Amino acid sequence: MGIDHLAVVEEHSGSFTGAVTGNLGAPVAACPGWTVDDLVAHLAEVRAWWTAVVPAKGAYPGEAAARRAADTGPDRVAGWREISARYVAVREEHPRSAGPDAPGWAWWTEERSATAAALVSRQAHEAVVHRRDAWRAAGVVRSIPAGPAAGGVDEFPERFLDGVPWAGGPAVPELVATDTGGRWLVGTDGSGEPARWAEGAAGGAADARVSGSAQQLYLLLWRRVGVGEVEVAGDRSKAEALLGWPDLSRRGLVRGVRRPGPAGSRRVRGARSRPDSGRCAP
Repeated sequence: MGIDHLAVVEEHSGSFTGAVTGNLGAPVAACPGWTVDDLVAHLAEVRAWWTAVVPAKGAYPGEAAARRAADTGPDRVAGWREISARYVAVREEHPRSAGPDAPGWAWWTEERSATAAALVSRQAHEAVVHRRDAWRAAGVVRSIPAGPAAGGVDEFPERFLDGVPWAGGPAVPELVATDTGGRWLVGTDGSGEPARWAEGAAGGAADARVSGSAQQLYLLLWRRVGVGEVEVAGDRSKAEALLGWPDLSRRGLVRGVRRPGPAGSRRVRGARSRPDSGRCAP
């Protein structure tokens, strides 16, 4: 049985709310220059944007409406809670009216379209990582379940491998989750940009093996932990170069072409001006 990503969204969004309540002024270590207040506004904007995707029925949603929907009002936490609840309600109702495979706009496919399940999975990972950010800002370490963490490692090479032209030559690290047994080859033979490779594509000749729990690998990809917190066997420099290559501020790019991003890239009423949201991906 697969992961119920909408349940993950609900659970981790609720935990996120608990972490941020009464702690809006605290700095967020993973997001340089941000406070928890900025983090709440960011997640509210993202959640409102993907709520607006649903009724658009595969079209690019109206940005003005999405920005208005992202306004938390004077009570940041109460506004966030309402925006999050609206997303869950819309997502629960949509499959009943439009069918489980109804398409929605997505930036990570050539067709600019993905299924409802794929769109919800993206929001699940947004909630999981930022829930950790919020609790860390509150001085509490919360673990991430192995299932969602492994799913997040699986998602990353499919949706976030993008950056400046690769000039690092051949590099093929293998990621190995020691608790779930998951394995992922991500690399390049030097003739193109890094991409996910099918199992066996490297002929068993990975340059390096990066091993850790699914949680450690997940947080490594999202730059919440460093390479020093996992085990690296083989060519460490190639592993570090490739893991550091994705430009997380370029989310919304497909094959190097900039696409419209979520409302979080613009000023929203009720929100203070913040650093670029790419500093606090996902």
